[in-house]
Amino acid sequence: MIPAAIVPLARRALLDLLNDTGGEQNDDVLTMLLSELGHRFARRDVVEQLRWLADEKMISTEVLGPFVVARILADGRDIAEGRLVVSGVWRHKTGD
Repeated sequence: MIPAAIVPLARRALLDLLNDTGGEQNDDVLTMLLSELGHRFARRDVVEQLRWLADEKMISTEVLGPFVVARILADGRDIAEGRLVVSGVWRHKTGD
């Protein structure tokens, strides 16, 4: 479980990673990329945050076999590029 205090940061990191890697990635790769940034989250926790982002219309998700594939949508891209601020997502870029 991701501690509540850093959930907004994890969500922003996911949006940043999706935006920076072409807009589409699966949960396994995102978990690995988060780990490289110092965020050691369980894959199921990453999927939970992807579902939240999808519920908020920032990304879309699709289950393909054992993977959840996430695709960034317009609002998610606007957040990642600093043009939109929403409650529940860290406002500052991660990873740089």
